[in-house]
Amino acid sequence: MSATTQGPPVITPPTSPTRSKSGPEPTMNSAGIKRVSQEHHQIDQPAFEQAAATFHSAHDVLSAPEGEDRAPYHHADDEVVRAATGEKVEFHPSVAPATGTPSAPIATAREALSFADVHNIKPPVEVVAAGGDLARAYAEEMEQEQEDEDRDRDQERDQDQDQDQDEQDRDRDAAEKVKARAEHLLHDVHYRVGQDICESEAGPAWNVSQRVDRSKYHPEIQYISGFSNGNETTDPIVLKLHVASEDVQIQFQWLKGALYRNGPGLFDIEYKQKRTVKILSFEHWFDGLPLVHRFEIDFENEKVEYRSRFTARTLEDLTRMNADKGNFSETTGGVGGLGISRMGADPSAACAIHPNFPLGRGNSTSQPHLVLSSQSSILQEIDPVTLIPKHAFKYENINPAFKGTVAGTIPRRDPVKNVLVNFTMDVGIAGNAKYTFFELPEVESFNPPGYTIASVTASPTAAHSFALTANYIVLIVYPYTSTWRTGLKKLNPFRNENSTSSVTEDLYFDPEGNTTFHVIDRNRREEIAVFRTSPLFALSIINASENPAQQTVTIDLNAYDSDDILRCWSLQNLRTANMPPFPAATVRRYVLEKIPEESTVYKIDKKKLPMPYYTHRTDYTLEFPVINPSKIMQQHRYAWGLSISPAKRASTNVLWDTIVKADLDEKSKKEWSADGCYPSEPVMVPSPWNNEQETGGEDRGVVLSVVLDGPRNSSFLLMLDADSMTEIARANLPFHIPFGVHGEWVNQLHA
Repeated sequence: MSATTQGPPVITPPTSPTRSKSGPEPTMNSAGIKRVSQEHHQIDQPAFEQAAATFHSAHDVLSAPEGEDRAPYHHADDEVVRAATGEKVEFHPSVAPATGTPSAPIATAREALSFADVHNIKPPVEVVAAGGDLARAYAEEMEQEQEDEDRDRDQERDQDQDQDQDEQDRDRDAAEKVKARAEHLLHDVHYRVGQDICESEAGPAWNVSQRVDRSKYHPEIQYISGFSNGNETTDPIVLKLHVASEDVQIQFQWLKGALYRNGPGLFDIEYKQKRTVKILSFEHWFDGLPLVHRFEIDFENEKVEYRSRFTARTLEDLTRMNADKGNFSETTGGVGGLGISRMGADPSAACAIHPNFPLGRGNSTSQPHLVLSSQSSILQEIDPVTLIPKHAFKYENINPAFKGTVAGTIPRRDPVKNVLVNFTMDVGIAGNAKYTFFELPEVESFNPPGYTIASVTASPTAAHSFALTANYIVLIVYPYTSTWRTGLKKLNPFRNENSTSSVTEDLYFDPEGNTTFHVIDRNRREEIAVFRTSPLFALSIINASENPAQQTVTIDLNAYDSDDILRCWSLQNLRTANMPPFPAATVRRYVLEKIPEESTVYKIDKKKLPMPYYTHRTDYTLEFPVINPSKIMQQHRYAWGLSISPAKRASTNVLWDTIVKADLDEKSKKEWSADGCYPSEPVMVPSPWNNEQETGGEDRGVVLSVVLDGPRNSSFLLMLDADSMTEIARANLPFHIPFGVHGEWVNQLHA
């Protein structure tokens, strides 16, 4: 399906409004506004008020008219109502993503006027009016502040002069006494009076636009809002679900539950130093602070209830406070020393989300736990309905045996044993890493809960997850050097800087190194074999299964030749025009053969390592892949993931624009794409009537994805028939949602 609608271009990446109790702070200048001085915001008040009044009286609508609809059942003028009261909720379209609200700072209002004038469109009236009010109030505040500052400066100068004079007198008296006592020692001594070294004046305060080469940045990059600060909607709103047809509505009326999404949602934080507003921008996409989303879907009644919440407010405030004091530079490099003890319930767990997380003693009817995670060992529990943070903890708080600095972002669930399996990693003095694997039963009567399976000693690596089968765990250690201090910070931004850890340098991918597959027997609880192959990197392991008759383990993963993809996801790269194409990847199927036999050899000679063999199952990337959850730890045929249209793979400024259903047996595929649309990780919801005895039973269900509509600068929840990959419904949101990382579906709703 293609889209022909052309909306207004998206402009410069946003700054974030300072969400402090004292009210909105003025932002720094942005594109379309003449620069202001570093120390004072010079406001052309009469001209601003005149322009605001002109726009206010001449226009009574909030945004430019919409063009042709994207699909027959797509409506751009959906009414959004509050779930609690049913009243209509007005969402004002963004002039700059995430900042175009009635309470926006002066710079946003001024930008609205400039943008509207250049493009001959109608600006949001409330933005302009609020900007005028803020301008007048701010001008008065500035005048009073200037008077107070001048008076305080005069008083401080007088006090400093008096103190300096007193110190000079004391120093002179002391020097005379010393000279008198040791005058004979000073005949041949020459000395000079030390001179104060004055630092040069600081340059202009930088902001987001200055972190990107302005000669290369293009404000009309369609996906730019996906890497811009998101909107928080704590009060649930009701979205209209547009269903393709009545037959479709009947066919999929079984779809009822909640989709959770987690990912970075706050990339730029404003803070104030003296009278200058500055902006701290995180370096990497994954460094952004989390924004969690909840879509409660009632397909039968064609309704979606949506809410979202920033879950790292404390860390955001601490980041702003440290920036105010100049404790670290405008990057993530200095956030590491904040520590979990100061973050309370709000650490940054921005990667994955886990419904029904086992947290120890309980029973099958107890309230489920919704937990957020990242590659840090820190977890965060939030309320499954309101998304309000409850508390932060580490795996070692569940069981002291699970100690580690880093943990697997994606734990694996064993649906047969009803246990959650994961690992933690710690680095020793010699630079080797200790991986501790453990299991947590869903229902546990022991304290502390869970138990360790085995420990593996290997090189440190960036392992997002691992492979799990009925009898084995396979840890894939990608080839990294053992000097990796900065790398550890990127994996775990909460490591205390006062730690005595021996990790001191960077984490580098070694293109000449070996990738090793460490096989752990879950029953014997020990490492039994290691396989070795050429260098590779995978962010996502699709699935794993074993064939007892052939004594093999099969692992499907989306493999790259190196970890260059991680550097491609720096915000500076993602926000810059002429962004190079992403590295190529393919789905590889690795087979570890004759495991019992290799286990015997490994006991005798641990240096003689066998090689796995692999086959390519696709000739395209399948990032953020998922399968039918009923096929976990079993042989599967289909996988759904994100890819790039073949015609665009070698082009610049291209993100994943296609959802692909890959047939890994037949090596065929089906796709969904739309012009200017950028999907997020798909989530496969199997049909309750999914029957393996029926033809195509594995792919019966619905695929859900939150899609960014670039030209419209808004997002929508997309629903596809998992079999045919045709669109069955969508729910439009009145704003954009930043690109997330992982999501989960739950059938059971909680009141």
